[in-house]
Amino acid sequence: MDITKFSQTIAGYRKERAMTQEQLAQELGVTAQAVSKWENALSYPDISLLVPMADLFEVSLDELFGRAYNKPAAVDDDEAPGAQVIYNELPWDNDPGTLHVVLFAGHKLVGNSLFHRHQKEKQQVEFCYEGPALNIQSDFSVTCRENTVIQGSVNAGDGVNCGQVCGNVSAGDSVNCGEVYGSVSAGDGVNCGDVRGSVTAGDSVRCGSVGGNVRASDGVSCGDVQGDVRAGDSVRCTAVYGTASGSDGVHICK
Repeated sequence: MDITKFSQTIAGYRKERAMTQEQLAQELGVTAQAVSKWENALSYPDISLLVPMADLFEVSLDELFGRAYNKPAAVDDDEAPGAQVIYNELPWDNDPGTLHVVLFAGHKLVGNSLFHRHQKEKQQVEFCYEGPALNIQSDFSVTCRENTVIQGSVNAGDGVNCGQVCGNVSAGDSVNCGEVYGSVSAGDGVNCGDVRGSVTAGDSVRCGSVGGNVRASDGVSCGDVQGDVRAGDSVRCTAVYGTASGSDGVHICK
C-alpha cells in the first residue's frame, strides 16, 4: 500500500470533519505526535485502530485506504436499488454542496477544473441546471432553469445565464443574471439586475444598482454605483458615489 496516499487520505477525512490532529488523537486514544506521523507518511496506524478510524470518519475500510467504493444510492419508493461510484482521487475537495461539471475522455479528466477554459472539446457543451445548489463549478457554460436560485457562487469556463445568485459569479464569457448578492467577473459583457459587490467585464456592463466598483472595456449603463466606474466607452448611471471616467464621457441620468 502507498503510505503517501494513505497519509493524504487520513488528513483529508480529518479536515473534512474540521478536526485537529489533537482531536483525532483523543478520539483514537493515541498521541497527537502519532497522528502527525501518519499524515506525514512516517508511519502507519496500528491495525487495531483502522476500524475505529473508519467508523469515526463514517467511511468504509476501502475508502480509508483511498480505494473507490460502491455505495448504494438513495432509493425512492418507485425506484429500483442502484449503486453510486465514489471517486477519491479528483482535483477538488469532497464538498457535497458544490456541483462540479467536467468532461472525461475515457477515464481521463479533460482539463483540470477551469484551468483550460477554451478547449475545443468543451465549446459544444452546455450545463443546464434545475434544482437547489450551494455552488456550481463548471468547465462549461451554465444555464439555470427559470426560478432557480443559486444559494452559493457560480464559476464557469464559458457563459453564465441564471436568475438570482446569492454568491459571486465568475465566467470566461458573458454573464446574464438576475440579482447577484456578491461580485461579478466576466470575460465578455455583463447584463444583470442589482449587484451588491463589484462588476468587472471584458465588454459592456448593463446592471441595476452596484454596491462596489465597475470596470468595463466598453460602455457602462447602471443605476446607482456606490464605488468608482471605469469604462472604455461612455458611462451612463443614475448616480456614482465614487469617481467616474469613460473615454466617451460620463452622463449622470437621474
